[in-house]
Amino acid sequence: MSFLTTAWVVLLKDLRAELRTREIVLTTVLFAVLVVLLAAFAFGLGAGSAGEAAAGVLWIAVAFAGILALSRTYLREREFGVWTAMLMSPAPRAALYLGKVLGVTLFLLLAEIVLVPVIDLLFRARLLANIGPLAPILVLGTIGYAAAGCLFAAMTIRTRLRDLLLGVLLFPLVSPVLIFAIKGTRAVTDGGGMAALAEWLPFIAIFDAVFLVGGLWLFGVLMED
Repeated sequence: MSFLTTAWVVLLKDLRAELRTREIVLTTVLFAVLVVLLAAFAFGLGAGSAGEAAAGVLWIAVAFAGILALSRTYLREREFGVWTAMLMSPAPRAALYLGKVLGVTLFLLLAEIVLVPVIDLLFRARLLANIGPLAPILVLGTIGYAAAGCLFAAMTIRTRLRDLLLGVLLFPLVSPVLIFAIKGTRAVTDGGGMAALAEWLPFIAIFDAVFLVGGLWLFGVLMED
């Protein structure tokens, strides 16, 4: 199979598995909503400062819930020996990585579809009112997070402390993407519109490109025994 066909097959496999179990999206959404609710009570529901914190709460919830999605998407394949079989197949390993990135990105975007209205309601942050310029920031920020996360999740899958190691390794690496995404989201909700998008989106896109190219290049090497 070609590179893109292999990536597409991996994506479809993850989607079929999720449609049967619904474990990744449900756990990710529930955990993310719980983080948002805790933050809402911490900042005070309806408080004047709550709207200012909404962008940070959104991306913190995505970052922490993403650990669950990353860990589970690899762990369920390891439990049944699927991941080992995939690595032993003649398929390009970079294509396996790309397929996993697409799957995790889709799962997180589905969680964000729930998170955005919840945060908009609790924090009065005008996220839905600015969903047009906000959508590219959500998509590119999620892609960058997933690109880095899938690489480190695959590296730590065989370790006993995989969940702890994944967070320790991943968060410092993706912090620039998260910071720029928070800044961009805050600028958009403050009324910056397309001007805010033009200011912050290029920075997120640069980090996305670095993570994707680096992941495609390093994945095969890191998966060698």
